[in-house]
Amino acid sequence: MIPGDFETYRLYANRAQTALFCLTDSLIPNLDNEFLEMRPDETPPRPMTWPSTLDVVETHCDGFYGVTTFAADKGTGKTMLATASAIEAAASGNWQVVYFLAEDDADGFRERFNTYLNAHPDIADGFGRFVVQHVGRNQTPESLTAAICASVDRSLDIPILVAVDSINSVVNLGSGNYLSMLREFGLWAMLARRLSRGLISFMLTTESNKRGESKGENLPFWSDIYLKMKKKSDSVVEFTLEKTRRTGGEGTSVNLRRAWHEGCFVSDSPYQRKLELVRGGAGDDDPFSPGDDVAGDIGELF
Repeated sequence: MIPGDFETYRLYANRAQTALFCLTDSLIPNLDNEFLEMRPDETPPRPMTWPSTLDVVETHCDGFYGVTTFAADKGTGKTMLATASAIEAAASGNWQVVYFLAEDDADGFRERFNTYLNAHPDIADGFGRFVVQHVGRNQTPESLTAAICASVDRSLDIPILVAVDSINSVVNLGSGNYLSMLREFGLWAMLARRLSRGLISFMLTTESNKRGESKGENLPFWSDIYLKMKKKSDSVVEFTLEKTRRTGGEGTSVNLRRAWHEGCFVSDSPYQRKLELVRGGAGDDDPFSPGDDVAGDIGELF
């Protein structure tokens, strides 16, 4: 088969296999241009989305899609948002998740994981594949590609979601030039998503610079969704949908409350109330312990 030939891959491979083919092709130094003949009678499919857990994103985009990047200062809740969204993706049965963790340890992440599941116990039924990879030193797009290929179930005919938390820490763990490596990781994610038509998608957390923008200024350009998070108080965070490549809503801002005991951001919006009703979310007075493992041995976590 010709490298980068999505249509040929789909004739012979399921969605997970096609995603991995395209992920590997994204590393080819001299990959040929992709030829597409446009026809007026063709309607492109909607982007493949996964739950964001945020009402502003669900309203305008129906969820996260493609390469989704959110930028914030430390302590704003990037990891909480990424964890909740990744859990919902696996729980939907429509995605298998590989989560690269570069900052938190196993116990800390399991506490976040269990906190969200305890607050939303209904999603434990039918939970899909969710694999955590603790990132070591001197990672490259090639090494993460190998880790992804080793982590996913190729027999599952569903796409792959890769979370990198955070991309800055992954780069800092290496010995190469910071900006050059950040560029390499960003281009790798963008090209893999593009070649696969979203069958492999990425959720990247990144730190903000002094101007409140993403460290690595090209990341927003390579992303399909770019979300800025700004702490307004100890419990309130402002979300601004700075960019969405294929939907409306750019520039929309909303303030949401960090509900640590639920493992997510909440509001009084109709979407949030519907999500809590469907998921059976716990109220403020519902007793639970973050250490209680509602999930048991769900997926393949650690």
